[in-house]
Amino acid sequence: MQVKGGRLELLVPHMLRSQLLRPGFVRLSLKLGAARSMPAWAKLQFTQHGVGETDLDDVLGRVTSLESWSDEWEATARAYEKRGRDAIEFGKVREASRHFLTASAAYNFAQYVLFMDPERKRQLHAGCVRAYASAAPHFDVPAVPFEVPFRRYLLRGYLRVPPGDGPRPVVVIFNGTNAVKEELHWWADAFVQRGCAVCTFDGPGLGETFHRLGHVGEPRPIGVAIMNHIEAHPELDPDAVGFMGLSLGGYCAIRMAAHDPRVKAVCAVSPPYSADVYWNVTLASMRRELASLYDMPVEEMDKHIPRITLDGVIDTLDRPLMVAGGGRDMITPGDEAFRIFESARCERELVFYPRAAHECFNVLSDLRPRMVGWMTRQLARHRPGMVARPKRAVPPRDYAYFAAEACDPDFADELRGEQHPVEWHERTEQPGLSANFRWPWLVDRSLEVVHRAAIA
Repeated sequence: MQVKGGRLELLVPHMLRSQLLRPGFVRLSLKLGAARSMPAWAKLQFTQHGVGETDLDDVLGRVTSLESWSDEWEATARAYEKRGRDAIEFGKVREASRHFLTASAAYNFAQYVLFMDPERKRQLHAGCVRAYASAAPHFDVPAVPFEVPFRRYLLRGYLRVPPGDGPRPVVVIFNGTNAVKEELHWWADAFVQRGCAVCTFDGPGLGETFHRLGHVGEPRPIGVAIMNHIEAHPELDPDAVGFMGLSLGGYCAIRMAAHDPRVKAVCAVSPPYSADVYWNVTLASMRRELASLYDMPVEEMDKHIPRITLDGVIDTLDRPLMVAGGGRDMITPGDEAFRIFESARCERELVFYPRAAHECFNVLSDLRPRMVGWMTRQLARHRPGMVARPKRAVPPRDYAYFAAEACDPDFADELRGEQHPVEWHERTEQPGLSANFRWPWLVDRSLEVVHRAAIA
């Protein structure tokens, strides 16, 4: 098997993962109670997306099979949906929005493990969409439907515009494979708090955005349609628009930004340089399941995968780029982010967490304020009179802050670069935890961040 740019120490864990994810092994693990012993870092994937720790422990304690995983999460979702409806009847709209958000997250986690039962997956996805739509009008900054005409379809998303005078800078966020726009809520919250309007979309070909793999390979027309629609909204500033994406959505965001000069900045979390890294290495044992997401046979998907690449695209991007990756990402190998950084020729930054998992979900307490701050500073450059919040050099007294930079001097020679000055972030989220799979001869360390910047 040929893998471009791969190294043995990076590929071995991905190959092992592809074996451990075989349905038979997963079923046996769940039957033996593996769900109950989920490590703390893995639980962050749920608690960072709207599920409380008590509810998570209750659900995991009842899961004994793949089937019961979906059933138990669905039961939790239905219970919270009912609580939301009851709260609405009593006029407690904020409480209702929290219940509906939890219901949406629970429906989403219910469908995570379903690949070969598309009808059941659609049913649970519909529940996720329905619950979020019930919560959307009741947020402090409401989320309103944002539908973009594209050929014979409607791209369905949400728009949140913070109060204030004048058109707002806009950040458009795309999700990744087997994810939904509804789980982008907390990223949107962070941007709204910094004064940006936010559009959240299912990535091209994903979620409600019609399952067409061809649109993943060539998402540029979708980006153009979204930008055209933004220009038609007077409350949005078309001269200060940034694109952001997670996983495969990050790849799409980069391609769309490279094509449309109206996009002023782009950032991506755990993006692949090329989709063949999924298909041939990290998810090789799940090809049939992945193909079922796009309702096509494996042989047909084989023809599409080579088209999903940044070759010939990344070096044409002339807007600022920020890319983040994780060294313990078992879906997108961490060196994909480095490959994108090295191949780009624009002003760019790389933030690499040696102990982060896919989409850096276990270190969001550091990544989210860092990336949101970077994007708002980039968009401020295109808005005369708008002053971006400066980086914090020294934490004020009486607040809980933590250091965001701690480079490991022995970490991968090619990642060594200019170390950025210490940046302090307010602790508004759960602390970052190391993804706990590691080679036995490595010494565990505290949170590590490798930061590199390059000017075009």
